[in-house]
Amino acid sequence: MAPGGRALVDADALRLATWLTDVGARIVTDISPSGGRHIYVPLARPIEYRTAREIVEALATMYASLDASPHRSLRSGCIRTPGAAHKAGGHQQLTMTLSAAVDVLVRGNSPRTLERIHAALTEEIAAWRVSQDVEEPRHELEGQPQTRVHGLAPQLTRIARDGIYDASRYPSDSEARQAVLAGAARARWTLADVAVRLEDGRWPGLAGLYARYSPGHRRKALTRDWHRAQALVGHHTAEPASTSGNDTVHRSNTSAQESQGGRHPPQVSEDEHGFIRTWRAALRISERAGFPGRRWYGARFLLRALGEAAHKAGTRYIAFGTRSLAVATGMDHSTVSVLLHQLTAAGWIDRLEEARGENADLYALTLPQTIAETAPGLRWDKGKAHALRPAFRELGYVAALVFEAVEQDRAHTIRDLVTATGISRRAVHDAVDLLTAWGLLERTMTGLLPHAGLLLQVAEHLGVLEGVATQLRRYATERAAWQTYLARHDDNANPREITDADWWWPPDDAVACWTLVDVAS
Repeated sequence: MAPGGRALVDADALRLATWLTDVGARIVTDISPSGGRHIYVPLARPIEYRTAREIVEALATMYASLDASPHRSLRSGCIRTPGAAHKAGGHQQLTMTLSAAVDVLVRGNSPRTLERIHAALTEEIAAWRVSQDVEEPRHELEGQPQTRVHGLAPQLTRIARDGIYDASRYPSDSEARQAVLAGAARARWTLADVAVRLEDGRWPGLAGLYARYSPGHRRKALTRDWHRAQALVGHHTAEPASTSGNDTVHRSNTSAQESQGGRHPPQVSEDEHGFIRTWRAALRISERAGFPGRRWYGARFLLRALGEAAHKAGTRYIAFGTRSLAVATGMDHSTVSVLLHQLTAAGWIDRLEEARGENADLYALTLPQTIAETAPGLRWDKGKAHALRPAFRELGYVAALVFEAVEQDRAHTIRDLVTATGISRRAVHDAVDLLTAWGLLERTMTGLLPHAGLLLQVAEHLGVLEGVATQLRRYATERAAWQTYLARHDDNANPREITDADWWWPPDDAVACWTLVDVAS
């Protein structure tokens, strides 16, 4: 219940219902045994997640007791519907006749009504959009470095995301949310790292554990609990991360080039990036015929991972183990091994040296003989090379190929996407709907517009990063076991133990261009 009690909730609900009715909306209303109220605005047609959220966030700035958190996640955020049992006893009850409610639900509100609601909230929506570009609370950021050095434990991530915890371990919501904050403080996150995940819907579970507080007082409660968590783990500020080199992403023991035992590739020409771009262009124009159908999607993204790795290494010669490539493509390392043999036979790569000891196979990017002569005249693709970015582990290869085509400015309509990707119209249409629902694509008057900056946020919503961390941890253990074996047979080998430093977490949200090749390189 919000501060001010039931009187404030009732007053806000009446004002909001009146406002909605005045703009022509037809609504359904109910009340819970605890005094909370719901106002439903059924729609005749589906709308984008972003539009729905913007409307609710804008309304939350006008009505102090309105809780916007159920609209901040596509993964969760369910509420009790009329007739549902309440945890305190009793049921959610309609505050109107059943026949009237059914009529509103069956017919829904027209798109025109939604346009009127959106137009009436123009200023509030604009103000909310601006607020999303500001990291809060500012006073907690002063003097605190923004680099995280560890990730949150999987069981704590599940509490934060889903709000489900072991009652035998955490007697109440208070203990559960304190465990999450203590874990974040131990991992040397900042309060801003946690607060932004409550605000943007990535952690609806943790937001639900703060449901007893009104939106206006939730941040104060979070700040209080955060200081308590810092005191619990015994530190108040994060240690500065190393400033030598590029430490944005922790280099796990699945790393490739530096961990290959000092192997040096053959001497390279000055225009390696030019060759790699030509190789990428040749792959694009020939992969539809050379790798047709769904069974080859994995191969296509394995080649993209090799291309990205080559760009970042500055050479066509790359020494990546199968486990490193498995992380970059979301596949199992055994599948990667099979595909590497097939791609070698197809002429796209050439294995120059076999793996030995701690050194991975050394590969070179090559052009198949059938296109080697014409490839130098091809037009290079726009933008950077990308392997399978984390969000697409869950959204799928088709969505990744569609997004890539839009991002590289090769297609901006369904018809052009079918031509550019070689994927069926229905599959392309479904992928565009999926990407639009997650806010990764936007339909505009001039065509589809990509939003690559949201990829990390979507990956967290989908729980993908937890799976990446688990895969890296498993490969770290396997590599440590291999190094221990080598140490028994090679006096120059150095066995190692798995430490907390092997636990990976993605870089700061502001870094939008990273991919899993960064983790494995």
